[in-house]
Amino acid sequence: MTHILQFLVAQAPGLEEPTLDRHFVQRIGESFGGGGAVTPALLVIAAGVLVFCALLIILVRMRRKIQAGRERQEPPIGWLMDRPSIMEVMENALMHRFKVELSFHQQDERRRAVACALLEVSPESMLLELPAGIQPGASWVGRHVDGFFQIGKGPATQSRKIFYHFTSEIAAVPRARKQAAVLSVAIPDKIVLSQKRAFLRMAPPSSAIPVFEILPHDDATLAHCLSWFLPPPEEDGKQPSPPPRLPSLGRFAIKDISGGGARVEARIADKESLQRLNLVAGTSCYVALELLAERPRRYVLAATVRRVFRDTGGVQELGLEFTSRLKGRDQGTGLPSWKALKGKGEESIESWVVKKYLEVYREKGVEPTA
Repeated sequence: MTHILQFLVAQAPGLEEPTLDRHFVQRIGESFGGGGAVTPALLVIAAGVLVFCALLIILVRMRRKIQAGRERQEPPIGWLMDRPSIMEVMENALMHRFKVELSFHQQDERRRAVACALLEVSPESMLLELPAGIQPGASWVGRHVDGFFQIGKGPATQSRKIFYHFTSEIAAVPRARKQAAVLSVAIPDKIVLSQKRAFLRMAPPSSAIPVFEILPHDDATLAHCLSWFLPPPEEDGKQPSPPPRLPSLGRFAIKDISGGGARVEARIADKESLQRLNLVAGTSCYVALELLAERPRRYVLAATVRRVFRDTGGVQELGLEFTSRLKGRDQGTGLPSWKALKGKGEESIESWVVKKYLEVYREKGVEPTA
């Protein structure tokens, strides 16, 4: 018994000695040290990753440079940037004696504009006659101005209106001619198809918009709109089913259209058609719209009536503002999904309007007949 106790005392650890097995700790350290060693394979992999990242960065930068170069070479839709086209437009405006609304360039949209007569056009500048009572001074030279003008006088003269905007600089203030003061404004670097209003509007050919229907704002109508907007896929060997009939409030003639809304006319023949239409300012409705393009575009838009005018001849004119666009059905719920326009208009409709302007300009000149 005494020998056993002496053996246990000899094996007991001291107060300052660790209780872990030293060999065990050493083996753990060796394992971690061996696992962290840098091998040739790891070096090759790291180098490959670095080369791949460098190539990716170079490719992205090259692509951005190519895109930037294309943007510099190809002006946006609706911009005239070559001098011959700009001079042609200005000379047409001079020939038809159209006014230019001129205002000092600033961010405030409430700026005051004055109507100026276009007197002369030269390769470097245009001469504008100011209204009576306005006397420009030497301090005007070098200031930037915005100009708005149109070519064409509308349906009354069987010509469509085309609106232009430019920003330029006052080059000189020549001596007054007779009673009126004049300004010399530099020929701008670009002219843009644009109006003073928020969206570019145009009176389209009737064939360009095969479908334009104003519909009641209710759930039953929305179901018809969804069937029209999302037709079933065509089956091989079968004729496509005819589009569903939309519950239109009447027949409308489009006076003009933009990305933000439309102005339409309806002829009221009797009391029944007047009661069926029954649209007043502030009324909500749906608009089914199809635009003719390479691939016809269909839209279902929520709209609000902003203006109503009825003349004695039984013609009612409506001003509509587009407030949201139907995108389709939500994949999760199956309910209609909408995109709110928030006063900014529908960009794709606006692009279509600008392209139609360009077609009119290229095919029939700046003053096309209707």
